Amino acid sequence: MTEITLFEYLFERFYRRIEKDEEFFNYYNVDISEAIQLAHDRAKGCLIDALDILSSISNLQVDFSDYDAGSEELNFKTTPAEIKLIVDLMFQVYMERDLPLLHAFKINFTPSDLSVFSPANERNSYEAFISRLDNNNKIALDDYKSRDRYTGKLKKTINYSAFSDI
Repeated sequence: MTEITLFEYLFERFYRRIEKDEEFFNYYNVDISEAIQLAHDRAKGCLIDALDILSSISNLQVDFSDYDAGSEELNFKTTPAEIKLIVDLMFQVYMERDLPLLHAFKINFTPSDLSVFSPANERNSYEAFISRLDNNNKIALDDYKSRDRYTGKLKKTINYSAFSDI
């Protein structure tokens, strides 16, 4: 029997990552079981999006599209590096979902409103934050691609001693 990774394990890691984000866990006029289900559904959406991002990248050692959303499991055993990469991408997906709101926020202000309160700094800070997340995830993904998924060792290295005669 092949080993699997349950979505629930990834959800728990994601919840720990965003535990201070009150907006993710607080819902109005719903009981606790409905709130838990809503948080679960939102986390599942972020996970599927993160897996889709990884699935679209070539030359990975594992097929990230090999999952069953119905039974909520990946059909392979993930390594700690893969878990971190997936959770970091889930976090990026979650944070990027607010970008369209920033655009709507900018449109809804009149010029007189903007002379009193300018949301530009907050918007620019948030966009810079998203850009840093994206850059950090790209670096982590490049590092992951260059290493063996089980040993963590670099796949290809330069043998500098071969160039000693030059």
